[in-house]
Amino acid sequence: MRILALIGSKRKGNSVLAVRYISNNLGVEIEIVNIAKMKIEPCKACYSCLFGEECKIEDDVQRILEKIMQSDFILISSPVYWLDLTGKMKMLLDRFFMIESNLGKMKGKRGAVIYFYGFEELRGWASNTYNIMLRSIGIEPIAIIPIHAALPGEVFKDENRAKLDMLIEAIKKDERLVLDGQCPMCLSEVFRISDTIYCPICGSKFDSNFNLIEKGNKMGYDWLVKHYEKLKEMKEEYMRHKDDLKALIKKYGV
Repeated sequence: MRILALIGSKRKGNSVLAVRYISNNLGVEIEIVNIAKMKIEPCKACYSCLFGEECKIEDDVQRILEKIMQSDFILISSPVYWLDLTGKMKMLLDRFFMIESNLGKMKGKRGAVIYFYGFEELRGWASNTYNIMLRSIGIEPIAIIPIHAALPGEVFKDENRAKLDMLIEAIKKDERLVLDGQCPMCLSEVFRISDTIYCPICGSKFDSNFNLIEKGNKMGYDWLVKHYEKLKEMKEEYMRHKDDLKALIKKYGV
């Protein structure tokens, strides 16, 4: 099995140590790509890539995507910065539109996330953004693993190492690992509460005891294919009404 690990921090800390531990215990060499060291420019939202054109931005994103497509399993191992994923990781996520023309090559691939945080109250919503990072390229995560480890080496505390061992077994068996507090459908860790508990990733609804009321279908592979088609329709809609919209902007002098 060919595993690619995406690291989101320049620090040689827990993110890298976790990947090395998993590699040693799986008996598989894992290629590490440190996203924090790559050249990644902001997405221009031109949608050219959705219409079969090459991205006009010259940076490392195409090379990263090629490595992803050549791999069987994508492991994200990265910290939480201010309640969310790291900056370069978010820039890469925004550029993942580029996978659309090769989305079929991603079907059936697996992935997982290990995210590291220093303060429980500042975990924020990073787990969900990292989750979406895999789902946006058609990969269904088998596990989202939160680890309380800020100082380099804390990943090997007993309770943290136990989580890594659970992930290793899940990878070996190709089984989903659902932890307490996670959506049993999509592994989300952040929810909206109204008359029901609503998962903002997959759209499933639960009662107060997390019994399933209605299964959602957002952010799965089939949903993603349809979503990209809708984005193309939005671009076409803009082109049809471009002159009217430009006149509206001009009207307000901005």
